[in-house]
Amino acid sequence: MSAASCLLSEDQFLCCICLEVFTDPVSTPCGHNFCKNCITQHWNSSPLCQCPICKRKYYTRPELHVNTFISEMAAQFKLSAQQEASSSTRRSEQQSAKPGEVLCDVCTGTKLKMFCKTDQMCVCVVCSVSDHKCHDVVPLKEEYKVKKAGLVKTQAEIQGMILKRLEKIQEVKRSVQLSKEEADRELEGGVQFFVDLMESIERGLNELTEAVKEKQRTAEKQAADVIKELEQEIFELTKRIYYLLNCPILFMYMLRFVIWEKQIKRIALFQQLLMKFLVLNNCK
Repeated sequence: MSAASCLLSEDQFLCCICLEVFTDPVSTPCGHNFCKNCITQHWNSSPLCQCPICKRKYYTRPELHVNTFISEMAAQFKLSAQQEASSSTRRSEQQSAKPGEVLCDVCTGTKLKMFCKTDQMCVCVVCSVSDHKCHDVVPLKEEYKVKKAGLVKTQAEIQGMILKRLEKIQEVKRSVQLSKEEADRELEGGVQFFVDLMESIERGLNELTEAVKEKQRTAEKQAADVIKELEQEIFELTKRIYYLLNCPILFMYMLRFVIWEKQIKRIALFQQLLMKFLVLNNCK
């Protein structure tokens, strides 16, 4: 069986559910073929029996018929595939590739020495003049040089992109470092400002406290002096009451002395005013 006929037979004898060659093929009433186990499991997992290919619905599970012809052809295809695999194995053993060489798996194992640009794949010389005869085919070494040159160019471009990104990373890191230093300076300045402000407030509070205390001490001293003076006056008045009640003559004498003392003070004050008046007239 040729490679073309094998591919055609494979398309005809593949189950669309398992994508393998039919095993116990059966036919549905709509005429499509499946592996018996595949279609049974498919319908068991679905609430409605439906053909996977034409989507025809069956409200009751239909009877499946064994397809003898498909079964025989599938068995023949499997046997042919096994023989072809055995033959390919023998050819591979006879034409084993040397280290670094790859053999064509389409024809008879010829070394891959050509490259099809149309299909972007390596092919042998036989395939290049048969399956790829109308394609753009070049020697593999030539394409290797082109690909290698392109690879070197691409590698250089990628290296350039990497270098640019590394430079960008360093730039971002420097920017972050500068931003961190600026933030540290701002934080340090802000902290120092508030420290100075707190110290100033504390000094102001201490000065205010001391001023209030000094004012209080002055007020207390003035009050003490006034109290002392008033107490002295009370004492003098008490003495007068005592003398008035117990010794009227002595009281009258003391009263004249007080009046005389006040008169002396008034005369002294008058003399001071007169002297100032005379001095002012002399200046004019």
